Amino acid sequence: MTALSYREYATDLHSRIRQLRTSEDASASIEIAICRNAYCYKSEEVTGPKSFSRCSTGPLNSAEGLVERDSTETMNEIEAFFSLSEIYAYSDAALANGNSPLSRSHWDGTVALIEVTYETEVTRWHQRMLFIGFSDPIHADFTVGLNRDLFIHEHNTGKHLFEWRSTEVPAAVLEIVATGPGSVYEIATPHTSGLRKRRATPAKQKWLDATQTIS
Repeated sequence: MTALSYREYATDLHSRIRQLRTSEDASASIEIAICRNAYCYKSEEVTGPKSFSRCSTGPLNSAEGLVERDSTETMNEIEAFFSLSEIYAYSDAALANGNSPLSRSHWDGTVALIEVTYETEVTRWHQRMLFIGFSDPIHADFTVGLNRDLFIHEHNTGKHLFEWRSTEVPAAVLEIVATGPGSVYEIATPHTSGLRKRRATPAKQKWLDATQTIS
């Protein structure tokens, strides 16, 4: 069985996050937790009229939990993840007891839990993905081969972990928008194609608890 490479999806997701941070036409919620070498870097952002930003870090499974800190180190870790050449995504199977990527993945891997929601005047978009990234194919092949049942092999239709999904705003709301001042503008539809396969030689509280990245 083969696992999908999510390198292209991650590149598009990274681009969309940057776009949402500066967009005047959409309100977004962006939560990212990067876990590497038994340490967690968490970023929480809200864009739009009620903008908000907070970063916190700390050892995994620490009794003290994550501590709010300056954003520089966390943002550097996020950028470093998106620059990795090998990225795969876990399926809902990784949320089952005993399957946590933090306990089963290779030490050289970087686990990233990324949830993004944003809303334009006509559409709501939402994605929640659990990735693992590597800087070289050798370690990627090792992890994918060892835990192949936990990775996505076809386009993700998971209940807890899923690619971009859209929900149209009700027609009554659209009518108000259409007759109100200004024009309706929507950010381009998120890119979900271009995923390539590579032979192996990834309720909200549930997935948070299962990955043990956020306290």
